[in-house]
Amino acid sequence: MTQAPLNLLTSPDGAVCVPLTTLTPLRLTGADRLDFLHGQVSGEVKGLQVGQMSHALLLNVKGHALALLRVYRRQDDLFAAVEDGGGALVKAELQAHIVFDQVTIEDLSDTLRAFTLQGRGVREVLKRALGSNLPADGHFVEVPFADAKVLLAPVRRSSATGVDLHVLSRDAEALQTALLMAGAQLAGDDWLTLTRITAGLPSAAGEGGEGVLPQECGLAYAVSYRKGCYLGQEIMARLEARGNVRRRLLGVKLNGQPDDKALRHQGKEVGRLGSFARHPELGWIGLAVVRLELSPGAELTAGGTQATLAPLPFS
Repeated sequence: MTQAPLNLLTSPDGAVCVPLTTLTPLRLTGADRLDFLHGQVSGEVKGLQVGQMSHALLLNVKGHALALLRVYRRQDDLFAAVEDGGGALVKAELQAHIVFDQVTIEDLSDTLRAFTLQGRGVREVLKRALGSNLPADGHFVEVPFADAKVLLAPVRRSSATGVDLHVLSRDAEALQTALLMAGAQLAGDDWLTLTRITAGLPSAAGEGGEGVLPQECGLAYAVSYRKGCYLGQEIMARLEARGNVRRRLLGVKLNGQPDDKALRHQGKEVGRLGSFARHPELGWIGLAVVRLELSPGAELTAGGTQATLAPLPFS
């Protein structure tokens, strides 16, 4: 797949269309769906109105960020889009906690596809392709397409405006064609990873995971401190009260492709490299969770690769 140039993000009419190949769509139905999911993830669910969305994390008992999902409240169900191939884990964990709850969880991977549009020209592409405006932050809309609908939701995956589009699999090719004819340019996963890193936007799969708290890896925006009990909630409340994390998210500039994700300073491991990619101007760059006392400019190693910490976003 031809890679779109990065400057399309800053061009006034630039828009890039990327299929979201690692996103898993889940559907929750049943009378207890709101209370159930609200008690399992870190973000707001029960307080959502129809047409509103939230960001949430699946945490473990230690508060580690295992998976990121976006929750959409519709009239008759909850739609949850799980990032970075985490759908099987999220579904299994949710399923394991159903006792007497009236809730059913379905994986819709066979029937739905998703795209993202990123760039300053996203609004114009949406108008030309679908006759729709970009929804406000925290909201989504479903607009007619073919003989069904497309769900549109603002999601930032780059330094520019962004929107995710969820569509029936049978209509996915037609939607992609409509977006390209409306002025978008097609790109793939590698382009999206690079733009996300450049903007300093972490992922649960890349920068989170076992051993990493949301507050350490830039995912605290997906934590609500106003809701009741859920797995990992005690740790989140303690961190809100004391604020004593030991690590933070920073950028990394590398002098080549890294051969190890352990970052060391003077022989001592001081952090972990997450996502990384080759930038056409900056060379190899990445995101890392490192000890709090380390600052941009610190010289580290990633195996045999030299690494320098950098502020985010990359300029």
